[in-house]
Amino acid sequence: GRLGGPNPWPERLGAVLLIATILFMLIGPNPYQHEHSVNLATGGSTLSPVYRYAWFALTGLAIGLIWQKRDETRAFLLCSWPYLLLLVWFVTTTSWALDPVSSHRRVILLICQSAVCAAICLQLQGPGAMHRALAISSAIIVLIDLGSWIFLPRLSQTEIGLAAIHNHKNSLGLAMMFSVFACTTYLFSQKTWPRRAFWLFILAAAVALLVASKSKTSMAITAAALLITPLILLMVSRRTVTLVGVAVALLALGAIAVLGWLCQCYVNGRDPLWPIRGLTFTQRTDVWQFVLQQAELRFWRGAGFSSFWDIDPMVQPSLKTDYWFAQPNSPTNESHNGYLDLWVTTGMIGLVGGLMVLFRWIGRGLLLLHRAFSGHGEAARTLRPYLTFLTLFPVLICLHNTMESSYFSTTSLFGLMAVLTGLEIDLRYPRRVPAPRPRLALERASAA
Repeated sequence: GRLGGPNPWPERLGAVLLIATILFMLIGPNPYQHEHSVNLATGGSTLSPVYRYAWFALTGLAIGLIWQKRDETRAFLLCSWPYLLLLVWFVTTTSWALDPVSSHRRVILLICQSAVCAAICLQLQGPGAMHRALAISSAIIVLIDLGSWIFLPRLSQTEIGLAAIHNHKNSLGLAMMFSVFACTTYLFSQKTWPRRAFWLFILAAAVALLVASKSKTSMAITAAALLITPLILLMVSRRTVTLVGVAVALLALGAIAVLGWLCQCYVNGRDPLWPIRGLTFTQRTDVWQFVLQQAELRFWRGAGFSSFWDIDPMVQPSLKTDYWFAQPNSPTNESHNGYLDLWVTTGMIGLVGGLMVLFRWIGRGLLLLHRAFSGHGEAARTLRPYLTFLTLFPVLICLHNTMESSYFSTTSLFGLMAVLTGLEIDLRYPRRVPAPRPRLALERASAA
């Protein structure tokens, strides 16, 4: 049932499910807890049991909504087969995980999140339904954080930046980065000035909170994404031949630039990486070096899905060395690079598969956006703001994943949004209808 149709309740429940899921991912079971709860045995961050039970409740609602759309589920599964195949590989890696208990819990959580995303995509197929729900969830979290900053300043502020209701200033930065893109694109879909004024206020508040969080990664990625958005929109508004030509030209220029740099360094006997040798990206390079060493030990299969950082030393004492970063005084339960985390946990097979799925979603999103800008009807113009958000978010995740572990992270909003936007792109992408066989077509023509 679509909103306004014979039975609007399933779609309304789908919107409630989306809003509740995003708010729970952003706030969590322990609001205003600005210190990590560390497991002294493993040195990693602990998860509240409430987190697990909440996801089971959300999954239960999702299963009911999927059953209500069971006639469309088969086609939905067929169009999302690369992601499902990758999910099967993730489940397979738990059979040799270094810490099977931790790995099983996280892969079950990923399956639950996938079910929730599938239910949302199947139910919110009406014009602007998902975009509206995403914008509403953004407005709610912005108003909560703004109110917290104004009325509870001491509780909201930390030594390193504003955290508001979240557990860390980077969590607030991530929430505001999401809100900026959701509200900016939704603002362009509004047709009345009072609504535009409201969403402009929400957008301004989100930007102010983003700056107050002092999250350098979120601010840098937001600025970069806002700069490349006009270029992407300019590209997709051109003809397909032009779009492909620009993409090929950019790849060729990049390859020529890299080759030229390597040749110049070879002639002068200089290290190709000398400009960035001294950069640590706030000590990230030390973690990356350690993770690369561990990934090479299990090159193809990995250590098991989410079975690397939060490991019981009784299970795998060899990892608990002086080079280990997940210590109680400074918990580090990720490598701050999602691609390295994907490699070290699911192997090169998982990394290549994850990149193929991500780039497939980005490519399909660009084609959907290109078709919307090529169309001249009211329906095409209405879809442009939402498809812009839908296309840019995988690109945003691609950038964010270089400095934080967000892709296929079961505890990150961007991990959830990667699956949600990807499955939505697969669902909206036009499926090819096989042409009838010549004999069957002749029989139908003669019968007519």
